[in-house]
Amino acid sequence: MEFSDKFYLKQGYICYYEDYEKLYANLDQFFLSFLDGIHHKKYNIPTIIDGEVLEKCGYFESFPDQLSPVTAIADNKVVDIMNGEKVDISCLQTYDKYLTPSACLHIYPMFEGKKMKENEVITTKARVYRCEKDGFEEMTRLWDFSVREFVFIGSEDFVRQHLEDMKEKALNFAQKITKASQIVVAHDHFYKGKRNDIKAKIQMKNEQKFELKIPIANKEVSVASFNFHGDHFSTPFKFDNQREFVSGCVGFGLDRWMAVCDEYQITDISEV
Repeated sequence: MEFSDKFYLKQGYICYYEDYEKLYANLDQFFLSFLDGIHHKKYNIPTIIDGEVLEKCGYFESFPDQLSPVTAIADNKVVDIMNGEKVDISCLQTYDKYLTPSACLHIYPMFEGKKMKENEVITTKARVYRCEKDGFEEMTRLWDFSVREFVFIGSEDFVRQHLEDMKEKALNFAQKITKASQIVVAHDHFYKGKRNDIKAKIQMKNEQKFELKIPIANKEVSVASFNFHGDHFSTPFKFDNQREFVSGCVGFGLDRWMAVCDEYQITDISEV
């Protein structure tokens, strides 16, 4: 466990003290201000998500290694544990529920089966959980982290326009911190395999994903992602309205932005 006067950090998660908690909240409000003047809805999403939703989203075939199943003590083990038995996998039962691995995934079921008639902009701040099998990296690669998420649903022009607007606002801010900030074409970290390797190549070729990268401790770190989904979610959740509606999302990893502030000694966002 690592301690400082600003936070304590344990493998996979972090706790901020008073001044950094304030900075954390101000960062979130700053990114939320990117929607100023744009009609939008604010959603509050839960920590747990059903397996059937992840299946529709294609998560099991793309990122099974990152998932964190929700478990509970099995009924037939309660007394044994009360009597001192150590909790291990044999004591647990599952429920086909998982810790939410991506902030936008709860949004699409909310539109399931609806006949979309107008463009939508939705935002949420969510706790997100990804088990990094290759290891955790201080403030920049956590198991438990927070994301300010923006989801755009509508015509392709509408979605792409908002993604470009977000990229421009984010890059302008980042370059005030360091001119080394850049937006690059990227792909999701799919689980290794022939099928997923093809997905990654298609993402790169069609420029469906971009990342904003900022140097932290001499390493390029992605602090925001900009994703064009096409009908990947609108079709399985049946709100594409004869393929007229697509979706896209933008995520700002708040803890990674806190790492940016720590790296560049930023204590007040208004002074950037």
